[in-house]
This record gives sequence, C-alpha cells and structure tokens, in this order.
Amino acid sequence: MLSRDGEAGFSVRKLGLRIGVDPMTVLHHFGSKHELLRRIADRALATVELPHPSADWRADLRNVAAAYRDLAHRHPRVVHLHFRFHATGPTDHASSEVVYRALRTAGLPDADSAGLGLAFYAFLLGYALAEAEGLMRPISDEDEAELRELDPLACPATLALIPAFKALNPDAAFGASVEAFIDGVSCRCRIGPGS
Repeated sequence: MLSRDGEAGFSVRKLGLRIGVDPMTVLHHFGSKHELLRRIADRALATVELPHPSADWRADLRNVAAAYRDLAHRHPRVVHLHFRFHATGPTDHASSEVVYRALRTAGLPDADSAGLGLAFYAFLLGYALAEAEGLMRPISDEDEAELRELDPLACPATLALIPAFKALNPDAAFGASVEAFIDGVSCRCRIGPGS
C-alpha cells in the first residue's frame, strides 16, 4: 500500500480497512504509526541482497551501496523512510555492521567511523532519492535550453558541462560517487584523523 500510494496516501485507518481489522488493532500491534513505518522500512530493506562482512572493506562498501540503490529501485516510495531512523530494525543493523566494520577495518578511528558511516548512508539515500525523482538522468532539451541562457562569464563551468549533462550515465555517476567516498576514506586513513 505504501509502495503503491506513497506516504501521502497511507494511513493506519486505510491500512486497517485494507487488511480487515480495526485501525486501533494495527496501532496496538505496532505501538504507533512511527513504529509501523519503521518496520515497513526494515521489511523493504529485507527484500534486497545485503552483503556479509568480508576481508575487503572497499568491496563491502561497494556492495552495501549497490544494495541500497537496489532498494530505491524496488521501493522508491519507501526508501525515504530510512532518513527518519537511526536504524529501521534488524536488517538495517546487519547492513550497518558491514559498513561500520568496513570503516574500522580501513583504519578509521571510532569517531570517524560513526560519523562517516552515517554520512555514507546519507549519500546513498540521497542519491537514491535523486535518481528516483529524476535528477540523475541526462538533461532534456528544455534543461539544455535553460542552461544555454546562462551568462558565460558567471557560469563557464556549467556551460562547458552541457555535453556531459546530456550524456549523463546514472550507473557511471553512482559508481564514481561511491569510489570517491572510498578514496576519501583511504586518504583520511593515510593522513590520520583531524588532519
């Protein structure tokens, strides 16, 4: 129901009607709408193949990234719920363990592992939403026309990138973004914390 109608069309009352129970029964079972949405988000995450920790921290981060992108492709109207919760449940905790273990294995101190781990998820979920909403696609003719109206003295870089925007490959952009994050972790580990 949430996947089909989105959150705007979702309510405990409608859910109760759909499954044939009193809405208060739903609330009694889950405790609150907040907890119901949290469980829905975790259940959606369980539909994708999440990696197990391995000896290769870089591969682990790539694999978690691919899993969350898959989640967004499968459940574009549910993925945004992952922004609301530190963790949605057992499936999310298993995924987080892979990420935090990877960052610690890379050599980051715990404070950086915690902060960059959350930043990694913020990037993944933000990219997923941008892709689901249509930002991560080649620009349209209308988009190009608008860009061509920009002042070349104020926006020379943007104008120079028009051919790249027209040829944008979402898969390549996603891969490059994940690699940039991984490269940043590697660099931070070489330089040391606080540098």
